[in-house]
Amino acid sequence: MFYVSFEDTVNLITEATRLTGVKDESSTANVFTTKPQGILIQDTYNNPIFPIQPKPQIDTDRLDLVDIFKRFRELYKAFNTLLLPWHFVVEFVKGQYYVFNTRPINMKYPVDMNTAEKIVKKNGATLTKLTEKYFTEKPFPISEAIHVAVVGDSSLDVYTKAIYDVIGKFVISPFTKYFRLMESVGQSIFPLNLGKHFNLDYVVRFSRK
Repeated sequence: MFYVSFEDTVNLITEATRLTGVKDESSTANVFTTKPQGILIQDTYNNPIFPIQPKPQIDTDRLDLVDIFKRFRELYKAFNTLLLPWHFVVEFVKGQYYVFNTRPINMKYPVDMNTAEKIVKKNGATLTKLTEKYFTEKPFPISEAIHVAVVGDSSLDVYTKAIYDVIGKFVISPFTKYFRLMESVGQSIFPLNLGKHFNLDYVVRFSRK
């Protein structure tokens, strides 16, 4: 389990919003001016930027997306938005995985690289090796990526091949092919603190089918 501090995260995001005047809304300042530069996959519970805790930790058979929207708006009031920061949220509902589009795909992720690094440092979160590599090498800005969030805690939840099939076919493959991104973990595709139970290599494998 990764430790995150809600108070520090919220304070940093609120301060960044106040100083820059950036609002999470559709405007020329917050849309992609070129193609997305990569894909970042994370979960909602261990999220290094926008953690949603204490619930949901385990992705159950019920629809949790409405609760995630409510919790996000409660925690991160500075954004004053109906949108989530992630372009897609993946959830298990009544025996099947679904991909929900929760942010217009032409809109950037609402936090820039500088703010993201400050949040991660302030939280003191234990980062996975590939997450450390992303923040160290900065292959592309965090705001210039397509963001995918899996509901729950990927260090505890158990996943079937169906989730990799859904993400691979409906998110990874369309974006890598249309924008000519490399289908490679550690180059164009990175995890952000995904737990040991989520196999990112499977996502890439299923995207090629």
